[in-house]
Amino acid sequence: MVNRQLPEDVIIEILIRLPVKSIVKLRCVSRTWRDLIGSPIFIHRYQNRERKQSVLLVKRYLMQNNGPEPMLSFHHPDFPELLVSPNLSIPVLPDLVFRPRIYSDVQMYGPCNGLVCIPFVDIIFLCNPALREFKPLPLLNIPCPQGYDVFPFEFGFGFDPNTGAYKVIQISLIASDNWDDFVRKQDHYSRIDLYNSASNSWKRIDAKLPEMVYARSFQIFFSGVLHWFAWIDSSENHPCILCFDIRTEAFQLLAFPEDFPKSEDIPSLMVLNESLAMVRYPQWSEESGRTEIEIWVMKQYGEKESWTKQFVIGPYMVVCPFLFLNDEWLLVESENGQWAVCALEGNQFVGLQFYGISFKLSAVVYVESLISLNHIISGVPENE
Repeated sequence: MVNRQLPEDVIIEILIRLPVKSIVKLRCVSRTWRDLIGSPIFIHRYQNRERKQSVLLVKRYLMQNNGPEPMLSFHHPDFPELLVSPNLSIPVLPDLVFRPRIYSDVQMYGPCNGLVCIPFVDIIFLCNPALREFKPLPLLNIPCPQGYDVFPFEFGFGFDPNTGAYKVIQISLIASDNWDDFVRKQDHYSRIDLYNSASNSWKRIDAKLPEMVYARSFQIFFSGVLHWFAWIDSSENHPCILCFDIRTEAFQLLAFPEDFPKSEDIPSLMVLNESLAMVRYPQWSEESGRTEIEIWVMKQYGEKESWTKQFVIGPYMVVCPFLFLNDEWLLVESENGQWAVCALEGNQFVGLQFYGISFKLSAVVYVESLISLNHIISGVPENE
């Protein structure tokens, strides 16, 4: 009798060409296929395949019976109005402690190897959107003096190729729980904590940080380094980019271009054509109306002199820019929570038939991954 079973290498070559949702279904074919698809060799081959499926992932709020509910929606990156998978609800754990926060909105950080990080109230989730998996990180218990509280105000998420570990950084402000004292920034200090998936634990990092300003869509993981907008000295209006190397776990500063306009506008940090970029746009208000958008690119990473003002587009009505969909279009939130895309050349502005609650939208483009959160948080690093 002729053996009609294909060699394992041939099966792998066929399977790695399929989208994740098809592969997930094929795990049910047999125990052999389930073990093959879950093996480190197959996951590694899938991560390094030539043709990769990218998805535009959007965090937004949808009105439900109990009020607005945070939701992830999946879109085609070339046709943002086109949904490619059903919406995914962000889980609410029954034992969550809802305490007052200066920033209580659900945020989304990443992506990194197809994973994203989602802080939500007192819980930080890792999420594989392709597998529709969520995994809460261990609770971070920060002791506070009496009359003080912890105000997490910034996060970052990245992958350390040297150790195969995923890391999450939380920057918190320890300040008075009296609102008036908090607003006046009296008697407060910052604290930095770092999570490592290899040990599934947190540790404190001792470092003195410049004053940081919170804003949507301005943190980016690029070239193994996390980047945030910061003020060195707010009284002198001296902006910079605060960097954290995910491998060495050290901070450093990147300088703004010398001719960058002096203002209180907070630029968004993005990646354009594999270079670090800043998108400068005036803070939106009903009075400001249509404004121009400047796009600055650092041609040689780390070299201040390589900053170049590459594009000036508009004037447009823009609440917040999200990301570059490619080297031709910038995805933004326009007025009333509407999505729009702006052409980098030719001054085209196209409103899309897609809406969310204004000031509550964020978006990333990720590459589908088979990395299981149950595996990486167990303390066994992924082979990348």
